[in-house]
Amino acid sequence: MDNIIKQYKNSFAEHGNSPNSVFWPKGRQAERFKALTQYIAKENFSVLDFGCGLAHLRNYLNDHFSVQNIYTGADIVDDFIQENKKNFPKDTFALIQSHKDISEEYDYIVSSGAFNMLYTDNIESHKEIIFDILSHLFSKSKIYLSINFMTDAVDFIQPGAYHQNIPELYDFITKNLSKRVVIDQSYMPYEYTVTIFKNQNILRPENIYSNE
Repeated sequence: MDNIIKQYKNSFAEHGNSPNSVFWPKGRQAERFKALTQYIAKENFSVLDFGCGLAHLRNYLNDHFSVQNIYTGADIVDDFIQENKKNFPKDTFALIQSHKDISEEYDYIVSSGAFNMLYTDNIESHKEIIFDILSHLFSKSKIYLSINFMTDAVDFIQPGAYHQNIPELYDFITKNLSKRVVIDQSYMPYEYTVTIFKNQNILRPENIYSNE
């Protein structure tokens, strides 16, 4: 993790409070945030932004949802946490060392881009870490956990990047977490969002709170 933290710190020092600092340079954060939040089903909710980066999701929630929501951001990069506390003094931000530091429960837990970089050189060890994180976060979500990944159905994978195979992920989720799962690859060709539900009724149209 030290190498990842160093990369983010260097990027933040170079780009400041910008999507570039969290390695999203192409201006498509809104599409990702919409995919992560499209099934939010009520106005007054709590959300944990795991790997919150510079808390750009906070602005998206302000623009698209009721201001009654309670936002918490968690990240391993102290520079990000300090910047967020300055910009969003009414929200809660936690500097964490591990996913195990997440001890409270939230209606929704979302994560954008936190799983795009390899945590270790061994791919199988990395997968074990990812699946352990998903298991823990799902246990702390009251309604759903939503995360995005880069797909491995690509012609090129950059060194150090992690691309998650969809069938492998689906198999793990349905065997260990929940059979109530949606995989959405409609918004970008090489990325996808997985939303794992605890309540089978959440997808009924009358229960979905629009984020348009």
